[in-house]
Amino acid sequence: MLKLLVVAVFTAFAFGAVVNSPTEAAGLVMETMVTDFSNKEVRSFDGLVAEGDLLGAWSYPAVIAPFDGFLVLVDDFALANWTHPCRWVFVSPEGEMNTVRMVSPPDVLPRMTVEYTSLPQVDGKGQYEDFLAWFTPNVQSSGWQADHMYAWIISGGANSSNNHIRYYGDVQFIYNVLAHDYLIPDDHIIVCFADGLNPAPDQPGGINSNPDFDNDGGSDIIYDATSSGVTSGYNAINAMVGASDHLFIYTTDHGGPGKGGFDSPPEVILNLWNGTLDDDTFKGYVDAFSAMSIHVIMEQCNSGGFLEEVINTGATQPRTFASASSASESSWAGATYPEYNEYAYYWTGSMHGSIPPSSGPGPGALPGNPDMNSDGCVSMYEAANRAEAWDTYAQSGQEHPMWDDTPDSCGDTYFLGGLIGTSIEDYSASVPSLGLSISQNPVVSTAMVNFTLPSAANVTVEIIDVAGRIVSTPVNGSIASGSHAVASGLESAPAGIYVVRLTTGGHTETLRAVRL
Repeated sequence: MLKLLVVAVFTAFAFGAVVNSPTEAAGLVMETMVTDFSNKEVRSFDGLVAEGDLLGAWSYPAVIAPFDGFLVLVDDFALANWTHPCRWVFVSPEGEMNTVRMVSPPDVLPRMTVEYTSLPQVDGKGQYEDFLAWFTPNVQSSGWQADHMYAWIISGGANSSNNHIRYYGDVQFIYNVLAHDYLIPDDHIIVCFADGLNPAPDQPGGINSNPDFDNDGGSDIIYDATSSGVTSGYNAINAMVGASDHLFIYTTDHGGPGKGGFDSPPEVILNLWNGTLDDDTFKGYVDAFSAMSIHVIMEQCNSGGFLEEVINTGATQPRTFASASSASESSWAGATYPEYNEYAYYWTGSMHGSIPPSSGPGPGALPGNPDMNSDGCVSMYEAANRAEAWDTYAQSGQEHPMWDDTPDSCGDTYFLGGLIGTSIEDYSASVPSLGLSISQNPVVSTAMVNFTLPSAANVTVEIIDVAGRIVSTPVNGSIASGSHAVASGLESAPAGIYVVRLTTGGHTETLRAVRL
């Protein structure tokens, strides 16, 4: 059973006070209860609450309104991601104040108005164009290495009131680094983000997230980050990743304690869009992948609680794990508020080689050289080490980033291009690219699967849906050398996303096909 998250309830009375509106209630709270206003926000609910009303708190126990009146939220750590300490203050028309200490905002947050804030003001446009104007690819991999790299990015944001601009910034930055610095194909990157392609605003201030992270004219958000969307994302990436491939998983969002509350970490959750992903489910996902190696980076609060699920005794391949915080503490936007979360900013910046515009240190040079051993590659270990060293909240002791790998020190040998020191010649000498493509994508009518064989070989071409089921097998047998085109059969398939997988001589190539 989830332990009660209410630490204490305090009642006070402002004698002679008459409170006629939410704004006046917030003013009374500000005047009588908030002494140090640094890193704080005060919000008011736009309506009245009645005695006995049940007010939801994300996945935590509901709070009962003690009397008729107003609700004020004091966010005591407004630069941190949820979960973190806050106060729900119920204010009666006569000035009585009843305070409930919590770690998440009320579900009615979308109807709450910021009355007082100590935070820098957000301009309301996001940083999409600013980032694109700054970003120049810093190619650090080869096309052949990239053919063996896959990525799964998850950012739920909880809801439109809590899906902050910084989560979009984190995702846009890592996506462009993956796609343009390390040349990972678009169809090797599965993004589950907020409400997906829903045109409704999904960020505070009425902003709707642009699904085209690199402005190339295509949607880079594939699924929403609801529970079902993340399941679909898992099925899609799992259908593509094979034993010769490396998998990178990246999450940024809110997080919190899972079953058992704060007394039993590392039971933790990642907030999704109107849902959660718990550490046990995530472990099931990771352990099911057949990848050559797996690398997990997590930004959300309590993210360190996922470490034991990734670095476990049942791991069947080398793995690395890095997180912005421990299992029992908040992560912070910090010096890069409001555009980015600071740990993710420096982790991704290390992999890119510089940092984008932000209200804090960017844009421009990193605080130091992330390539600590001067081998020409920034390893998983080096990026995690530098992110911790440069994150101001890590250095102040307010968050404690986590790192581990299995086997020990394998994090020195992997980067976003796979294995460090494995050159394109090492790959191409044994297995040339087969040039797998599809003639029409998105598919609206007949589409042909194209490939080229350097010599006669046994070939299998399979069409796989997002649940991992083989929909059709256009080719299964001996094929002569040369260029070939075979009908995919996708014109008769339901609308959705499919994987085309070609296997020959122990080599596998995949690509994503969209059926409209």
